[in-house]
Amino acid sequence: MPPKSQQKTTTLRVLRGAVTGGKLVQRTQDFEVPYDATTTVLHALEWVKGEVDGSLTFRRSCRASICGSCAMVVNGRSRLACKTKIADLLEGNASKNIASAEETVGEANVVEIAPQRNQPVLKDLVVDIKPFYEKVKAIVPYVQEGPEKEEHVTKDSFSQVIMVSNCIMCGACYSDCTAMVENPDFIGPAALAKAYRFVSDPREGNKTERLKELSEKNGVWDCTRCGMCIDACPKGVAPMEAIVKLRSLAIEAGITDNKGARHAMVFKDDIATWGVLNEPFMMLKTLGVAGSIGQLGNALNLAKKGKIPNPFPFEHKVEGLNEVKAIYEELKKNPLDVRTKAADSGPGAG
Repeated sequence: MPPKSQQKTTTLRVLRGAVTGGKLVQRTQDFEVPYDATTTVLHALEWVKGEVDGSLTFRRSCRASICGSCAMVVNGRSRLACKTKIADLLEGNASKNIASAEETVGEANVVEIAPQRNQPVLKDLVVDIKPFYEKVKAIVPYVQEGPEKEEHVTKDSFSQVIMVSNCIMCGACYSDCTAMVENPDFIGPAALAKAYRFVSDPREGNKTERLKELSEKNGVWDCTRCGMCIDACPKGVAPMEAIVKLRSLAIEAGITDNKGARHAMVFKDDIATWGVLNEPFMMLKTLGVAGSIGQLGNALNLAKKGKIPNPFPFEHKVEGLNEVKAIYEELKKNPLDVRTKAADSGPGAG
C-alpha cells in the first residue's frame, strides 16, 4: 500500500457468497480501501484480507498476468485483478478499454467485484473451474498422429499456432460469453480457440475429423459472434477470430451438413447474387421444409408487424452490386488462406 500522504480511498463492493444447505447464498459487502496510481484490484483485495477480513476468499498466484488465476468480474467485465488498476476503473482509461466507475457502476468512487459468470460459485470470488477444463479436455488438447500430418514444417506455418497459444486459461472469455448464458452446453470460446491451435498446426494428423466434431451441436456454429470474448481476453488471443476460422476451414473441408454451414453459404450466395439477403428463402434453405414449419409462429408475428421482407430481391436495384460481384470474383481467383492470413490483393485491399 502507498504511504499515507499519497493515499486516497475508494469503496470496494464485493459480491460474497457461500454454499449453505446445497444452495448458494450471496450478499455484497463494502470495504474502504486505500489506493494510489499503482494499486491494482489484487493489491486492494489482499489489503482487505490482511487488514480487515481474513475470510475473504479469492484466487491468485503469479501477480504478473501470466497464470490467469485471479480473473474475476470487475465493474461488470471479466478482468485479471493483478492487471487492473483501481485508478483506471474509477477515472476510466480508453487505451485499456476501461470506462469510468460513473459510467459502469453509476457511482464515481466504487469498484464492484464479483465472481466469474457461467461457472458455479464455490465461495466469494472462487468459482468451480472443473466444467471449464472439462470442455477444454473434450477437444483433445494435444497433437494427434494421423494421415493429415505434414512432414515439412516451416516457420511461417506457426503464425496461427502462436496466436492462440498465448491463452492463459483464465476463463475471462468464458465468463463474458453471451452464448454460454443461453446454452451452458456450448463448448465455449477458450476451448474452441484451443481447438484451432491444433487444427492449424501442420503436425496435426486428424484435422478433418476435428472439424467434423467441432461442427456438431454446441460447437463452432453455436457462437453468436457478439465479440465479448475478444474484449475480455487479457492476452489478445481473439477467440472469436479463431472460431470464425474454424467455420471457414470446416466449409472448405466439405463439412456442410449442418444448419450453421448452410446458413453461411446461403448468406454468401445471396450477397454475391443480389447484394442483399433473401431472408424468407434463407430460412427455407437453412432449416429445410420441416424446420421452417416450426418457425411459422415467428413468421406470423413478423407479418403482423409488417416485417416480412420481400422474397424477390431482384425487384430492387442494389447500389454498387457490380463492385460486390467483383470482390467475389477476385476471391474465386485468389482465395484467402485463413491459416496464414494471406495478403488480400482484391478490390479494397490495403
